[in-house]
Amino acid sequence: MSVVSSVRNIKHRILCTFLTLVLLQISGLLTACNSEDTDNLNLPTPLPPSDRTELHLRTYDAFWTKLEPNYIFVGSTEFDWKLMPIQTRRQVSSGMTDEEFDGLINSFIDLFPDDTVIYRNRAERINADLKATLSYEGIGAYISVINEPTPHIVLLSVITSSPAEKAGLRAHDSIYYVDGKPVTEEEGITVVDRIRGPAGSIVTLQVTSPNGNERTVEVTRERLQAADMLRYTYLPIAKAGLIRLPMGGNANIVSDMLTSLDTLIEQNGMENLVIDMRVAHSNDDWPLESMLSLFTEGEMGTIYTRYDNYALTVDAQDVSGSQTIPLVLLVGPDTQGASEIFAAALQDKGRATVIGQPTLGYVFDFDHFILPDGGEVFFGNSSYVSPLGRDIGVLGVIPDVLVQSSWDQVSDEDNFKYDAVVTRAKLEFTQ
Repeated sequence: MSVVSSVRNIKHRILCTFLTLVLLQISGLLTACNSEDTDNLNLPTPLPPSDRTELHLRTYDAFWTKLEPNYIFVGSTEFDWKLMPIQTRRQVSSGMTDEEFDGLINSFIDLFPDDTVIYRNRAERINADLKATLSYEGIGAYISVINEPTPHIVLLSVITSSPAEKAGLRAHDSIYYVDGKPVTEEEGITVVDRIRGPAGSIVTLQVTSPNGNERTVEVTRERLQAADMLRYTYLPIAKAGLIRLPMGGNANIVSDMLTSLDTLIEQNGMENLVIDMRVAHSNDDWPLESMLSLFTEGEMGTIYTRYDNYALTVDAQDVSGSQTIPLVLLVGPDTQGASEIFAAALQDKGRATVIGQPTLGYVFDFDHFILPDGGEVFFGNSSYVSPLGRDIGVLGVIPDVLVQSSWDQVSDEDNFKYDAVVTRAKLEFTQ
């Protein structure tokens, strides 16, 4: 069993259903599930006050006793893990409604480092599990939401042959209105719900491209598969191949990488390589060790838990000169997970120059547990320290060359002529 696989199996890895939830809600895949099943969701009959309080107390106690032993960032919180649970328990014992109890648990989540603890109540968990097992319908685009200066949706990636692509939507496009109503800061990523809908229905979007072109686009929703693809092209002036990694992990990333390397060398005589990781939201399927082995070898840092450290070590696999080709990595806030480890390791080994914006440090693995009331908690249980001793879960990846250019300000048109980050990457090979 590999080092990374060992770490991922320290406890139970995060459920496939939750990974789907992350893909659909955090990454913002614009899809929709059939509503007839979720509309008939049966929730439990309200409990008598005394029974409800007893259930709340058991749930409250389980939240703290199951979280503390393996939560990786216990030392990064600013409250007393022994004192606060005792003090706050008095509120629960005095009695509260289910809504008030749910609000109390959510208030605890705000005390932890961002996105390291995630809570779903029973209804949210059941709905998410149902959605994870149904066919999806929508327009086929991955998104994020930006609130400044005006709230809007940004398309991170568009699925090939999807309704979005057929309607002329492209990565970097911004959506300001959905069916005539503006995107708002309050709704955040839940704006996805306004774009979802059954196959055959139409959603009207007001779209602005990075070049300022504004237009109204009607998209007919379809049933689709949630799968992004690796893409590649050639930058003639820099004699560089550019490979953009997909939003999520899949079993084909390594084989697609090998194919693109061979093609770029055989057809274009590629001498340099740029790997664009700016929207690479990696997950369990991201082949970290195999990807690292294409470009380097040896000790790549340490993955650690509360109780153990695991050395990340890879053996070299040279493919068409991949071990020695000059390499630039493009990163940003949407570079998340194993792709951050990939970038940090190659940066610290001196194997690659990293260009772009800092990443957020979402490198921790997740464990989870079910609460007595049917809710569910996911928490970070491991993190990563780079070869030079940087805790990427705390610091993120800091580029060697900072370029302040957000995803909705750049374009792939004219061979990335209007992408400041790619333009800066070319200089690494031409100046």
